[in-house]
Formats: sequence, structure tokens, C-alpha cells
Amino acid sequence: MSIPLDRLYHYIDNTVKEITDNVLIYRFFPHGSKNFDDLGELRRSSWENHISSGTLICYDQEPLDYDYYQTLPATTQTTNVVTRLKIPRNNLKKICANLSRYYLLLHSEQRSINLEKYQNDQFITIYYWSHAVISLDWFRFAQYTKQKKHVTKTFLIYNRAWSNTREYRLRFAELLIHLNLQDLCKTSINPIEPELGTHYEIHNFKNPSWRPTTVLENFFPTSTAHSHYSADFDIEDYEATDIEVVLETLFDDTRLHLTEKSLRPIACAQPFILAGTHGSLEYLRSYGFKTFADIWDETYDLVEDPAERLMQIAELMNQIKHWLPHVRERKMIEAQAIADYNKKHFFSQEFFDLVTNELKINLESAINKHNKIDITDNVRSFIKQWKEWLTNDEMRNYLEINSVHHYRTPSIAQVENFLTKLQDQYLNKNTP
Repeated sequence: MSIPLDRLYHYIDNTVKEITDNVLIYRFFPHGSKNFDDLGELRRSSWENHISSGTLICYDQEPLDYDYYQTLPATTQTTNVVTRLKIPRNNLKKICANLSRYYLLLHSEQRSINLEKYQNDQFITIYYWSHAVISLDWFRFAQYTKQKKHVTKTFLIYNRAWSNTREYRLRFAELLIHLNLQDLCKTSINPIEPELGTHYEIHNFKNPSWRPTTVLENFFPTSTAHSHYSADFDIEDYEATDIEVVLETLFDDTRLHLTEKSLRPIACAQPFILAGTHGSLEYLRSYGFKTFADIWDETYDLVEDPAERLMQIAELMNQIKHWLPHVRERKMIEAQAIADYNKKHFFSQEFFDLVTNELKINLESAINKHNKIDITDNVRSFIKQWKEWLTNDEMRNYLEINSVHHYRTPSIAQVENFLTKLQDQYLNKNTP
């Protein structure tokens, strides 16, 4: 399934252009990748534009990971002048010689240590709930789908991958077994992690407390879902179940970062229990959604300790299991009324305006902050560095050969003309 997410980034590009023509956008392609080499420009632009424009890095689909990108090779770690020109600097700083030295970082998480690290490393951060915008596209046909309930299981649980931040999902499956809930669940597991090709018995867990001691595949069927399934919905799954238990990407974490997984039951008008980081239900309510505290106990969302929060979610499911028939009927009618409200709100103009206006306001604020930065010292350093490079025969030969073949490599004449323009514009011809 191909998801044309560049539509989103062209929309962001158009939004930026309403504010300024002086920002270039980078995004990961293929979408969802975290590979630094996949971070590329949305639109081709000349060398001069890359040097003089602001840079907006879109890291808005995955949780930020500052330390991971900090291990990339730095410009200063090589002495070869040509190689030094070509290798990007550390940590998403894709352009080697950006005049501003400050980068705009578009992200989708709150309450994050990673954000603080980027902010301390010359990034101006811009928050918006990217997965809300994406989900409005991915789940758009759910707006016109009407369910015909024929419930065979109480709980719907999608549990495919369990590597990295999702290790807790294995422990959750084990808790279901311990509470004898597995027969009430429409779910599956992957004994072999699909992205790693590793069985959980030999997996090196980041959090050892999530390692199961039960043979999970004896109790659950093996998942056959592909990674792109979270971008779609199966109406038969929702018709056959009462409540979805959402297993979010982040759980054993402090950050707020909700993905399409949380919005799929909302789009499909399904009551849900949310296994996310603490405060995730309040996050949803801040965008106008209702949750189910008047129907079942949602205090699990306030629990900061992830192991205790996971146990409380499993115990809540056990309480629901023991509802008397007449109580169950009444409560599910009440829960369905909330789910119907949430679906209507999700597909409303009000919700679309809420998430897109948030993007526009935060973009404008960050760009204005970026434009107020005095770059005179950076211009002076840039001119000095290029004048040194141009005295190097290897560099001059490199520019003469490669400028013919690549739009990002300038000719010697382009460099000299640009240096003169910068000197006149910023330094009044007084650069030493």
C-alpha cells in the first residue's frame, strides 16, 4: 500500500510559503524511515538557495531520537576538504554550510527530553499533531462506513511488532493469559519480531521486565499483518468487537506522542482503552474528544509507572469481563454514544481547523524567531571558510568537474559571485 504523504509536505510547503519564501523543506522518503540518508529535500533548489535559506526538517512521523543521530560522522572529523564539504554535520543538520546555523525542526511530541536536546543544539522546534492530519487522509472512508455489530469478542487488540519502544506489548499479552482474558480478545502476536527477525526468547530487551516467561504462541495465533496495516481499518474487526485496546508506539516513556493507532477507533466509532504514556487520554481530550471515565475506570492514564499502568489496564479489562449482562448492555450503549460523538468530531471542520491552525500558528512563530537571528558572524565565518577552500587545488578541480553534473554543486564563478553579494549585503565590504 503506497501512502502519498508528500501531499502532506506539499501542504506544509504551501503553508510556509504564505509566511516566507526563504525556507526549504526536508522530509524522510520513503515515509516513516529514520535513515539519515533518506532525509531529502522536498523540492530541488540551487546551491545558493540552500546556503541562504532556512532549513525545515520534518521529523513528524516518528518519535525523536537525538542520541541516535548524534553518532553520525561530523564535518570536523575529516581533514579532506572535499569530503568535509560533502559530509553533513551531526544530528539532522543536512546542509554543511547553512548561513543561519539554526534549523527548524517540525515534530509531533510533547513532554520530551529529546526536544530539549535539539533546542540546545541550535534547533527551533515546531509542534503539531501530525498523525491527526495524516489520519484524516488514511481513514477518510470510515466517515461513510456504517457498522452492523455482530460481536463475537469483547476486545480488539492489534499487536504486531514489539521491538524498541514496543517491547511492553509482549508483557501485555502475558498479562491477558494470567487473567484468562485471551479468549475474549480478537488479537494475535508475532513470536518473531517482523522488523528484526528475532524470537522474543533470544531478544535483548531494553527493558528486561517486559520479557515474557510464558510461551505466548501457545495462546494466540501468529499475526499475518503487514506494517502498513495501521494506515487502514478493517470494518469486520470493529463489527465483531465491543472495545479496542490501543497499543501505542510509546508506552514505557515520558513523552506524549499519539499516532494513527489512537485515532483509528475514533474514526471507526469504536469505544477504546488506550495503552499509551501517562496523560494520553487528557491529550485526546485537549483536542475535543471525549473518553469513557463515566463508564469505566480511566485512572490508569494517570499512573506514571509503566508496569503499574499496564497492570491497571489489564485489570480494567478483567472488570469489564465480569460485568453482568444488563450492566454490560447499558454501559456499551453509553460508550457507543461517546464513540459516535468522537467520530463526528474527528471528521468535522472544527477538528480539521484545530490541527491545521495549530500547525500554521506554530510555524509562523518559529519562522519569525528564526528570521530575527543575527547571522552576521556566521556570514563572516562562511566567507572566510570558502576563501580558504578556493585556494585549494583539489577543491577547485572538484568544483569545475562536479558543478556540471549536480545542481547542488556550484561553479567557482557562482561561489565568488555569492561571496561578493554576501559581503556587500551583510558586512558592508569590511570583512577582513
